[in-house]
Amino acid sequence: MREDATKEEGEGIAKHTSWFNVRKPDPLPELSRKRLPPQGIGCLYPGALFTGTQRSGRSTYDVSVRIVNVDLPSSMLCGYLNIRGLTEDWPELTTYFDAEIIGSKHGFITGKWGATEADDQKHWSRFLPFRPLKPALVKPALTFNHLNKPYVFMRWKERFLVPDHRVRERDINGASYAGFYYVCVELGDDNLSRYFTSPSSSSAAAAGSSPPTSPGVQLRRPQSQTRGRLSDAHTSGYWTTVGAAPPAHGNVTVSMSGYYFHENSEPYQQLSLAHVPERSSSYFELR
Repeated sequence: MREDATKEEGEGIAKHTSWFNVRKPDPLPELSRKRLPPQGIGCLYPGALFTGTQRSGRSTYDVSVRIVNVDLPSSMLCGYLNIRGLTEDWPELTTYFDAEIIGSKHGFITGKWGATEADDQKHWSRFLPFRPLKPALVKPALTFNHLNKPYVFMRWKERFLVPDHRVRERDINGASYAGFYYVCVELGDDNLSRYFTSPSSSSAAAAGSSPPTSPGVQLRRPQSQTRGRLSDAHTSGYWTTVGAAPPAHGNVTVSMSGYYFHENSEPYQQLSLAHVPERSSSYFELR
């Protein structure tokens, strides 16, 4: 009885370890080498922080954006947006958003979220880099080759609140994230060589892997509270967003601007952000 049991145990072990070969690398330790390197450009890299304001009518609100992941070739980006002071009930809100990077995959025509082609034209035309680009856009979606350009156009769509995604939008009195943002980041010509793949990539890529710098932004607390599109993150302890920016290490100026759109909201709620420089860069690795 014992001999049969031992035999069965041995067969079971062999069955579950049939992939193992002493002549080949063990795939389990090798998992750490199967990395998903972030692919951003300039100030758009995982962990990048932007701070500034959103203006709605006569009111101004402090805003912070933390980039979580960037994949420029795949035309995607995601992150967290934090805004303070919109309502008394929700003094701070943080939302998770994902973004469509405008280029060869996603065109300037939105085609959803209540935006018409006329809305797209009015909002994109407010960004200076868009105007000289118009003759080169490919119909019908108005796409273009977005790689190696000194600017990045995006649409940001907020998906849910964090850290509690179960809070529904209708439960937030006086604020909404039902719309989306038209966004443009002007990188500057100096940032074209700052294309990120991974700190462990080739030495040529590593030479340009330091995040660009820009002067810090001094934030002002809003003087009044009116109904707006969003309030601040519903927990102040989830993510520290407002504080003194580290000292700048260069004179590269990077600006991010945007306009919130919703068919039932005040038009042209302007987002104005600047990149907060870092002393070092970081990346994430799936193990």
